[in-house]
Amino acid sequence: MSSGGASENAPPPSAFRQALLIASVRLALGVAGLAAAVSIDLSSGTALAEAAAGAVLTTFALIAPAGRRRPARLRPAVAAPVSPREPWWRALAVAMFPSTYGVALLTGIALAINRSLAAFLAGVLLGMGAVALVYALSTK
Repeated sequence: MSSGGASENAPPPSAFRQALLIASVRLALGVAGLAAAVSIDLSSGTALAEAAAGAVLTTFALIAPAGRRRPARLRPAVAAPVSPREPWWRALAVAMFPSTYGVALLTGIALAINRSLAAFLAGVLLGMGAVALVYALSTK
């Protein structure tokens, strides 16, 4: 018998719960990236300034009205709806692909090369998390 038997049969998360899960993961990754940049050798003031710049620019890009209007030929293919049998963690993993994974991976790579860039990318994750949190609160 599998260890997650009951949770595997649970219904997929509601829009509120899924957005809240995504927001918390993005915020946690952003804080971790920022803490890692500071703990390696970046001053906390510089790290916070870089992260703030990343968060502000990302938030602006995500909420700007022009960002939501794209020509039909540039729109991504519509994802298949979440199956009622799909566990919550799988729905979360699919919802975070590719944006959260990509930025988190780039943040990790930047930690080895350029701590200021890593702090900026951590701010991007924080901005994405903040927008997801606002969306979650607006859907409740």
